Amino acid sequence: MIAATVAAFLAASVEPSSAEVRVKPVQKDASLILTVGKHSPYERKLVPITKETHGARLIPPDLFVSDVCMVDPVIPRYGCRDAVPADPKPEPDPDAPELTQGDILRAVRQIGLPRLQVRVQPGRQTLVNIETIFYTNPQEFRRSISLLGFDIDLLADPLTYRWDHGDGSSAATTRPGRPYPAMDVTHRYRNTANKVNPRVDVTYQVRFRVDGGPWQTLGQTLEATGPTTILEVKEAAPVLTTP
Repeated sequence: MIAATVAAFLAASVEPSSAEVRVKPVQKDASLILTVGKHSPYERKLVPITKETHGARLIPPDLFVSDVCMVDPVIPRYGCRDAVPADPKPEPDPDAPELTQGDILRAVRQIGLPRLQVRVQPGRQTLVNIETIFYTNPQEFRRSISLLGFDIDLLADPLTYRWDHGDGSSAATTRPGRPYPAMDVTHRYRNTANKVNPRVDVTYQVRFRVDGGPWQTLGQTLEATGPTTILEVKEAAPVLTTP
């Protein structure tokens, strides 16, 4: 079919001695662009193709010819250009909003990251010079927001936990601690106190993606200060007993 179509088109357009067809198969779609010339330099015709031969060339059904060629019937010179030029990149819109990490950082601060409650064992009272256990329960942070016309997915992961013991001392760990019998995070109070207010502050690393794109990491970490709890530090009095 295609051989007859091509032959009929060439016969109607130019003389066989002064016309040629140059082809360059490229993956695109099932169309063949034929260009011949006699009096006009460029003439194009789209012809559907199948698995048939055009001359000695086998053209698969998923290829098409991308070259447009000029044929001079007197001087046998041929000049080719792309028949299907690449789509030009759209000009940037100067009025389009620009999304920055600063915008995302402000949005996360406005939402707020999880403030974790410190847990203390043995309870609301402890004794001087014994290991008092601290731990907390991390919370998952996932949010999807719309910002300046963009769809933003947010994730926040704890990096460090800073334990403020309420007596002027503190310690930092990468673990949230665990309750007894685990003793991952502990502290010894050296002095009695009617009330100390320990807490845990969490530093988060925030990741984000824009419109379903690749995940990125905010260049700045964020800290969430936890609420305090009340703890009494007592001293145990020695008591003599009869064995």
